[in-house]
Amino acid sequence: MNPRIEKKLSKRLVRLYPSLYGRAWIDSDHSELAYDENSNVRHCPSVGGEYDSYSGDSNESYTVWASWLQMWPWHGPFEEYPHDHQFAGYPNTEGFKPTTRNLLKMAAECEKSERLES
Repeated sequence: MNPRIEKKLSKRLVRLYPSLYGRAWIDSDHSELAYDENSNVRHCPSVGGEYDSYSGDSNESYTVWASWLQMWPWHGPFEEYPHDHQFAGYPNTEGFKPTTRNLLKMAAECEKSERLES
């Protein structure tokens, strides 16, 4: 993926899902993808990087889009696999295609459902 596209998707995701990414901050450094692609894209919305008092270091920081790509199964409306299944306890995402459009649509639906619950 192009780093410029990652930046645009991160900005869009902050607007679509503010209850999860409302505390995103603008990273003035290059993202991991921009560094790998040797691109000059900076100031991408990011999450993480907080100070960890237990280890004395800071946690990893990710762009909002990279974070969403890792966490979307646990935020979607998916049932868990049964206890006797190989993936017991994990979300059953069979039948869902994680395309960019579907992931953005799911983020908007998750925000709507969280607003209705509160």
